[in-house]
Amino acid sequence: MISCKNLIAGQNFVLEHHDLHISIIPDYVPAGLALDTSAFLLNERDKVSSDNDFIFFNQPARLDQGIELDCNSHKLTLHLNGVASSVKKIVFTSTIFQGNEKNQSFKDLKKITVLVKDFLTGMEIAAFVLDTSTFSETALIFSELYRHQNTWKFRAVGSGFVGGLEPLAKHYGVVVGEGEASSSEPDPVPATPPPKPINLSKITLEKKGQSISLDKKPQGQLGKLQINLNWNSKPIKSTGFFSRSQGGGIDLDLGCLFEFQEGSIGGIQALGNSFGNLHRPPYIELDQDDRSGTSVAGENLIINGDFWHLFRRILVFTFIYEGIPNWSHVDAKITFKCNDQSDIEVRLDSHRNDQTMCAIAMLENIDNRVSITKLVEYFRDHQSMDLAYGWGLNYSRGSK
Repeated sequence: MISCKNLIAGQNFVLEHHDLHISIIPDYVPAGLALDTSAFLLNERDKVSSDNDFIFFNQPARLDQGIELDCNSHKLTLHLNGVASSVKKIVFTSTIFQGNEKNQSFKDLKKITVLVKDFLTGMEIAAFVLDTSTFSETALIFSELYRHQNTWKFRAVGSGFVGGLEPLAKHYGVVVGEGEASSSEPDPVPATPPPKPINLSKITLEKKGQSISLDKKPQGQLGKLQINLNWNSKPIKSTGFFSRSQGGGIDLDLGCLFEFQEGSIGGIQALGNSFGNLHRPPYIELDQDDRSGTSVAGENLIINGDFWHLFRRILVFTFIYEGIPNWSHVDAKITFKCNDQSDIEVRLDSHRNDQTMCAIAMLENIDNRVSITKLVEYFRDHQSMDLAYGWGLNYSRGSK
């Protein structure tokens, strides 16, 4: 039987298990505070060998290195036998998004528990409880794995870092900004193109009706617009010996209604197997139906932005296909990703647990720009949502 080790900052131990879950569990997260978890795969110089060795919300997996990040639950899955020998250390960190601007820091979280579990059995291997009530920093290095005499060891760190995610990433050698200012001498032409700076920016639409537009691109050059849905499939947990479970998991589905400039309309969703097509009308495709909610990638709608000029509007929605409506515990969020532009995040708030459907955001073609407006309005079913936004489709009962 695995004996759970209770650690304090600075303690370490040899890992006998190489397939792990490492979870970051805050004691309390105030409203409006966004916590981001990340990992750095470091070489013998304590630097990343490339920007691909930085695991974070815009780059949540290195399957070739046996590491995945679930951004919603702040859980990392590691298969250490798959990590390249050039990686000598893996550092795990958390940062508070826009913490300096919002006057937020880790003291607002009170306490953080780092939990290490065996991947195969789920048994707890180690726990590290860190009191953050005096931490004024917005970045935290909470633990690390490192090689030692042909073994892997886990070390509890618990060290604050001045600055947010960008200075932390630069500290480990990630290229996140522009290059150095040019000198009077012309730069030599590099043999290979320099690496593209990694995008750390993220924008959150906080209020209903708030809008933002993606940078305008020449017609045919917008590329792919990805709309990602992630959620907690089993949000309700037992809170005591005599507590009652409220049933199984929640199957949350992502979909959209679309309208073209010439007037044709339609919908994309897993229900009815309407997965669409990226390269011919409707130029929208749903990548999968994640019935469990445990996929790190979640569900994704992909819009072929090279045909954006043909669209008038797109309504992005989600609905609970299976499970008890409990939007407040699902912790669902939508992230819009497009080329080198900042990620745009919309969280499902203002919860209505008597409704099973949520209209999340409206995408509108305004002078060939993509304008994104937060809606987060809840409805009884597809038909009532359709009527509210004047789409005009007919609906019938279906299953999958």
